Amino acid sequence: MLVPFFIFVGFFNSFNSLLNQILVPYGYTDDEAGIGGAVSIVVGIVCAAITSPLIARSHSLILSIKILIPILGLSYLVLLWMPQTHDSGGVAGPYVIMAILGASSFSLVPVALEFLTEVSHPLGPEVTSTVAWAGGQVFGAIFLIIGNHLVDGEGANPPHNMKRYLIFQAVVSMVVVPVPLMLGLFGRKDKVELRRYKGDRVVREPVLADA
Repeated sequence: MLVPFFIFVGFFNSFNSLLNQILVPYGYTDDEAGIGGAVSIVVGIVCAAITSPLIARSHSLILSIKILIPILGLSYLVLLWMPQTHDSGGVAGPYVIMAILGASSFSLVPVALEFLTEVSHPLGPEVTSTVAWAGGQVFGAIFLIIGNHLVDGEGANPPHNMKRYLIFQAVVSMVVVPVPLMLGLFGRKDKVELRRYKGDRVVREPVLADA
């Protein structure tokens, strides 16, 4: 789960950094591109605030990961065709996809961090979260460099579009999707046990029994 976390955090960071370069060649203004980035962030924060307490209460980390990761992968795939819808649909298509990307990305982050903390127990949560965030930032920087090298030239249609980067983003995202879906399969269910939560319950139950 660590590598998919690196990749999806990296893609979200790099995509938002390259948003103007992705949309402007197709006729969007800088303001429209900026608003799209704001939409993904605001919707993401709201969704994370709603879903995080519900998921934490139910401890359905693995199920949540298996739902959110495919949504992310499919969103990056659909994003391939969104910039060129400007003439027919205006900003509606990209904004909807960016809202879905923001909602699924921001909802996934606390779930993935909590899951990684659980399965790496007794390693401290600060170690796990630091490694996960650092990896995401490194991958974001790598994808940003790749994106800047995948800009088409003056002779492209439209000039200076980033279609090749969107293809790269979609392909890598879809390749990564099956990895989290296999969590707990093939006789490895014991590898994804929520160790910290299970340990807390073991400690708590005798205390409750004595009371």
